[in-house]
Amino acid sequence: MNRHSLSHPKKLKANRLVAGFTVLETLIAGLIIAAVMTSVGRLSMTAMATSSKQSSRNTIEAAINDHLQLIQMQDSYLTPEAIRDPAGLNINLSAACQNPSDFLMVHLKKGEIAGEPKNKAITMDWNANNPSLLILTYSFEAPESSIGIEKRIAEINPNFSSQCYDTQ
Repeated sequence: MNRHSLSHPKKLKANRLVAGFTVLETLIAGLIIAAVMTSVGRLSMTAMATSSKQSSRNTIEAAINDHLQLIQMQDSYLTPEAIRDPAGLNINLSAACQNPSDFLMVHLKKGEIAGEPKNKAITMDWNANNPSLLILTYSFEAPESSIGIEKRIAEINPNFSSQCYDTQ
């Protein structure tokens, strides 16, 4: 017998071990990688959708806050002096004091003063039924699908109304 023929089976076995993975091992590894990539892709899509909804919410909330700050600023400018001043509103203070919240509402609704919020997703309700308290209700459809309509309510006591009462 030849020495080469005895060592030949050992060489074949050694070559097979060095050759790499079997087809079955490769398929299993591919399935594992595909499963991991699918779950990572789903997480990424969820994160992007959440980020988009949060961005929409931030835009709406910022528009409401900006409008409220504008209203508070204009309310603070509406002093008894500004109401009576011929260069200002030129109105008798007693007329404004008959229903301060209604007077403030009419003044604030003017487009050059405050008007409505710039964001079209927001609707606004003005309520001056209480003479000393103007109630503003901001409504909007929440960006998240499970929430629905949200409201922000602000109550404003007209700045000038403290001058409407005689304490004597």
